[in-house]
Amino acid sequence: MDDRRSFKGMKKSEKEYKICIVSPSLKMGGIERALSILADYFINKGHNVSFISCLSAEKFYELNSNVKFIEPVFKRTNNKINKIIYYPRMTFWLRKEVVAINPDVVLSFGDWFNPLVLLALKGTKYPVFISDRTSPDYPFSAMINIMKKLFYPGSAGFIAQTKRAADYKRQHFGNKLNIKIIPNAVKTIIRYDIPRKKQIVYIGRLSYEKGPDRLLEVFFKIKDKKGWNLVLAGNGPMMKQLISQAEEFGSDDSISFLGQIKDVDRLLAESSIFVMPSRLEGFPNALCEAMGAGLVSICFDCIPSGDIITNNVDGFIVPDGDTSAMAELITILINDEQLRNKISEKAMDINENFSLKKIGNAYLDFMFKSI
Repeated sequence: MDDRRSFKGMKKSEKEYKICIVSPSLKMGGIERALSILADYFINKGHNVSFISCLSAEKFYELNSNVKFIEPVFKRTNNKINKIIYYPRMTFWLRKEVVAINPDVVLSFGDWFNPLVLLALKGTKYPVFISDRTSPDYPFSAMINIMKKLFYPGSAGFIAQTKRAADYKRQHFGNKLNIKIIPNAVKTIIRYDIPRKKQIVYIGRLSYEKGPDRLLEVFFKIKDKKGWNLVLAGNGPMMKQLISQAEEFGSDDSISFLGQIKDVDRLLAESSIFVMPSRLEGFPNALCEAMGAGLVSICFDCIPSGDIITNNVDGFIVPDGDTSAMAELITILINDEQLRNKISEKAMDINENFSLKKIGNAYLDFMFKSI
């Protein structure tokens, strides 16, 4: 009998599972953050974990020292020839590394890399569990969509972060996918005993889909800021554009661009309001962590915010693109400390609802009950 299936009825405490995680990289990003958190949880539960990074890049997240980390010696560059040969080379490399690990299961995140992982492991004995992390509305290339259609039905299971994402996959794949809805875990937030500033914060990539330009527009529509500042943490292709946009609006010292920072928890602890102005999102970790840190959080309704925020209870949802409505809401919050405190206290319930223990165990149960 295949030894992968011989322990199907065992309790987790009776079996040390061998789990192989495949990630695009360990650089700053939502996928990398979610997978590194899960890797540490699986290790702490007593399992054997290997973490494969498909891209050799600067590491932003740190893994538990007991996690076996693997990355290729070859790199992907902007050179046209390199791009052509990179993916076939990566496919063969992935297959070789996973076979050497000989895991009980493989867990892969990412719309770009899931088809590659499934192709690399096609015909092997290893069950592959996958999860897309981008909004279903994102306009992927025809090639990516074709690859998904070809290879996703061969997965052992698909993890959807939201009901909306699950419904979208059922609409496109019918009963060909074994789907389970599991949201992201909220990492343990480091608490700092420091006073909150009159500070609105944005944390994320400075790119079009994240909408930081919309946040600047919102901020400059607030007529009486009463000493409140806006802080943007993160790097990305829109950095120069945003600085120019701030200058055009007549920015003074009330706007700060911090670039990439390590101590996100401290920034959250000293801030009061968090804004997620995204145009497209899958399941925003930054929003969950801001709520977990007790910030009053606001987002547009183009993201699956209803799966995270209950409007007017633990945060606020504004009609997509309505920067005037968001500016009006922030003005109300600036002037109402009691309301901020009420929402802040309720927002921290997310730490229990999306706890790492609850989410990590949901992954383990789904993966090892499905094979």
